[in-house]
Amino acid sequence: MTLRNKRFIIPFEHGQAAYAVHVSRRFDPAWVAKSLNFNEPRPAIYVTGGAKEMSEEDMYATRRIIEKGLVRFAEEQGAVVIDGGTNVGVPALVGDARRKNRYRFPLIGVAPLELVQYPGYENGDGGPLNYGHSHFVLTTGDEFGDESDMITRLTYQLSGNGQLPAFGVLINGGKVTREEVYARTTSEKFSFPLFVIEGTGRFADILARAFHAGQTDDRQINAIITKGKLSVISISDGPEQFYEKLMAYTRSYIPSVSADQQPETA
Repeated sequence: MTLRNKRFIIPFEHGQAAYAVHVSRRFDPAWVAKSLNFNEPRPAIYVTGGAKEMSEEDMYATRRIIEKGLVRFAEEQGAVVIDGGTNVGVPALVGDARRKNRYRFPLIGVAPLELVQYPGYENGDGGPLNYGHSHFVLTTGDEFGDESDMITRLTYQLSGNGQLPAFGVLINGGKVTREEVYARTTSEKFSFPLFVIEGTGRFADILARAFHAGQTDDRQINAIITKGKLSVISISDGPEQFYEKLMAYTRSYIPSVSADQQPETA
């Protein structure tokens, strides 16, 4: 499909609709933010990971962490949340929680165009987008991970390039998630604090164990725990404690640029 470097509307069923843009994966995030009507800085949160190999009990606990911790925080703080946008795994949990509670905080799904489908774009090889999202950024690329650079730079852009808090939340996750976490916690330019939800399985638990031990033989994970700003929250602690940790981080946040400094384009 030809790229649409302008905003358009995705008309979902049930009267739901979302704003969207098609762009290349390394397109200017300042243009993307402006085209989607994000003209003022907001706290920005990216959510990475998945929901594979979760037990029914862990899935229930994860859903509560998202609904009563993450999305509650986003709604109260006027934050923008960015995830993969699809109707499976964590993006579906976030989108469904937003829709269920009739929340109004912006929820942006970022995904490769070739791997999704939506009303008006029938793609037999793609999965449906989650209609609990308010915005979508559909990038070039034919495999998951191709959108990662856009998520990183857009998160930073939406926060006003550091004027307001920007951080990540890790839930479960596999190989692609591991690469994303490494890039976003060790980069000199785009390094975000990361809240790791321990007990959700796979990479989140691997990283949590290494964090508690203080070291690991895995060089990539060792770089994450030594260079990254990690906070590990056990899923058994419940959503209220997660919410309080997010609030505490926000209260203690020191901007990386002065309020009167014009943000640079990422």
